[in-house]
Amino acid sequence: MQILPTQFKPSKKQTEILILLYRFRFLNRHQIQTILSHKYRSRVLSWLNELVEQKYITACYDKKLAALPTVYCLDNEGRKYLKSLDNETEAGNIDLALLNRVWREKKFTKQFREHCLFVADIYLNLLDLAKEWKSELQFRTKVDLYNIEGMIKPGPDIYFSLKYPEGEAKRYLLDIFDDIPPAAIRKRVKDYLEYYDNDEWQNNTDKSFPEIILICPNKRIKGHLYYFILKKRWDDTEPDFYLAIKDFVKTKGLNSSVLEKVEERDDN
Repeated sequence: MQILPTQFKPSKKQTEILILLYRFRFLNRHQIQTILSHKYRSRVLSWLNELVEQKYITACYDKKLAALPTVYCLDNEGRKYLKSLDNETEAGNIDLALLNRVWREKKFTKQFREHCLFVADIYLNLLDLAKEWKSELQFRTKVDLYNIEGMIKPGPDIYFSLKYPEGEAKRYLLDIFDDIPPAAIRKRVKDYLEYYDNDEWQNNTDKSFPEIILICPNKRIKGHLYYFILKKRWDDTEPDFYLAIKDFVKTKGLNSSVLEKVEERDDN
């Protein structure tokens, strides 16, 4: 009599990993372990290896980067499993349309993977800052914001808010610009200004309009964008824009030392 293999079912922690990969799209082992707040590297690797073996996730391994943690993304079995979950009680707000693109994930460029990993690094940095500042962090990825009414389209890379013990929460929309043409970056600024002027946020929420953080690939683009925003805002001072250089954010984190507010300068 032939004994059929037991059908694999992800554990609770493995399900958390799958949902994280749905939200962030690409994560490395260190990021996953840190987000899960798990102290045992070997246990996390065991969960990941099993998910890879069962084709729930893909390990995007680069031999040239052997010293770095392996990067993971969802695979087809992971997609099927997330589609089978009770969306309200187990998986949160998972959009089936976004799950249907999973088969393309492993084909994305190295630049796109690094973009997603950088988003996760910012999340981890903000978790540390929220703890230090005794504030409550709410963090949403571009995937989390998909089809949210009143949100700029396409959505930002990150929406986050920090709620302090006293006072109203501070809200932010954040975009990361990789090596793309300056015209595309200028268009994004115009989109934000139009979004503000059209009162889409204001008409769909009673919260104050978020401050906008734009992370630039280099100093030249940052300087160009600074004066472009000043010009396009005319004599207005809103919405608030903050600019930063990507390498500085990577090394120092997302804090006041790397963020420059766009405002008229006194050159005298």
